[in-house]
Amino acid sequence: MPGEPDLPAAERPVVVVTGALAPYTQVLYRALAAALGRPLTVLACAGKEPARQWELAAADGYGFSVLPGLRWHRDAVRNLYVNPSIVPRLASLRPAAVILNDFSPTMAMAALAARVLRIPYAIRTDGVPETDPGARSPAHRALRRAIVPGAAFGLAPSEGSRTLLAAYGLAPERVFRAPLFPAWTPAPRLPDPEARPYDVLFCGILNEEVKGARFFTDVMRACAAAGRPLRVRVAGDGPLRAEMAARLAEAGIPARFDGYLAQAPLAEAHASARLMLFPSRGDVWGIVVNEALQSGTSVLASPHSGAAREWLEARGCGTVRPMEVEDWARTTLALLDDPGRRAREREAAERSLPDFSLNRAVEAYREGLASMR
Repeated sequence: MPGEPDLPAAERPVVVVTGALAPYTQVLYRALAAALGRPLTVLACAGKEPARQWELAAADGYGFSVLPGLRWHRDAVRNLYVNPSIVPRLASLRPAAVILNDFSPTMAMAALAARVLRIPYAIRTDGVPETDPGARSPAHRALRRAIVPGAAFGLAPSEGSRTLLAAYGLAPERVFRAPLFPAWTPAPRLPDPEARPYDVLFCGILNEEVKGARFFTDVMRACAAAGRPLRVRVAGDGPLRAEMAARLAEAGIPARFDGYLAQAPLAEAHASARLMLFPSRGDVWGIVVNEALQSGTSVLASPHSGAAREWLEARGCGTVRPMEVEDWARTTLALLDDPGRRAREREAAERSLPDFSLNRAVEAYREGLASMR
């Protein structure tokens, strides 16, 4: 606080500024705090985003507080934060480094304050060029140009995110790959994939514009029309739930709708199906793919997510197909009828899982912070 002596360099905290906590970031910050050797403080723009249904435990092992300010929650994935209080908080804390999560007016104010206070800052984003609002909006573009070029380093889960940061002025060699990962670990002994009670799983928000829930329903109906009504499980909630349930029932497809699932039952859901369909229309990554692969569940995905392009396709861990209903129906049935192919994809996934883990993410944060010395 003003008037108090500065902390010794080794005791000055690392500060993370984020929109709101999520289950996986709670796990990350707990592990990062244990690995840093100095305090970690997380400042959030909001306590919770209204579109998120998850329940979060209290912060454990790191400091946490919610900044007062203005918040606009536009939809499930778009939020705008203006928290001028970030400036006096950084002036009071005098951290060793600041890590900004993505782009908002609050992050721009934090970047400016860090420059004035001569505190190095980093920028973390999972955005990719394909979905970057800065490509269309001058305001979004201005925020990115105000933040990115001055960053000491970047953190990104994918090559797409590295490319995005490079486009706004951060050298690719200064960007460290910090993967996304599930907030839970699977049971030590997973059920035999061939003995699981469901053929197909859909997991996510039940909308069409991002998650392709109506497309999924069309694929299941096409399988039934070919004489193969599959056993279907749907984990998640959203505006298309009633429509999906009615159309699947109309086609004679037995389907279980769980609604929103907390982390523990979500692990059980992933381990209950042989195949997960991920017909994303625009996920920057797609953490549900991580969840399926660590559960021994095969994945058929569209090419419109970072996980599909940089993991399933690049490492032979799953099947990626353009979004065409009849093709997906044929591919779904072919995968279900070919346990050998799915076993080979599971083996490839098991080899690559350490590269998409909590340990790898913590390592990237530490490498980035060490690069400032």
